[in-house]
Amino acid sequence: MMRRGYRIFTAVLILIIIFGIKGTVMSKENAKLRAKQNRYYAAMEAEYREKTQELLEKEGYRNCGINLTWIAYEDGRREYTLLLHHRKLDRLSAAERAVLQSRLTETEFHEEACSFRYEL
Repeated sequence: MMRRGYRIFTAVLILIIIFGIKGTVMSKENAKLRAKQNRYYAAMEAEYREKTQELLEKEGYRNCGINLTWIAYEDGRREYTLLLHHRKLDRLSAAERAVLQSRLTETEFHEEACSFRYEL
C-alpha cells in the first residue's frame, strides 16, 4: 500500500516537472515571436510617420508635431492613435478636418490587425 502511494506521488511530481518545462519553452518561443513582430511594426510605424510628415508639409503644416501611440492586444490586434500638434489645425472647420483626416488615411499601412484613430 505504501509503495503504491509513493509511485502515484512520483508520477504526479514528474508530470508537474514536464508541464513546467513545456511552459517555459513555449514562453520563450512566444517572446521571440513577439520581438520579431515588434521589429516589423516598428519599421512600418517609422515609414508611416515619414509619409505623414511629408503629407502635412505638402498641406502647409510645416513642423507639425506628430505623436503616434499604440495599444497591442493579446489577440494580435493593434490600435494606433495619431495626435497632431499645429497652430493651424485649431482653426480648421469640421469639413476641413474631415478632408485632412481622409488624406491621412491614405498614408496608413494596410495591416489587417491594425486600426487607426486621429486627433487633430
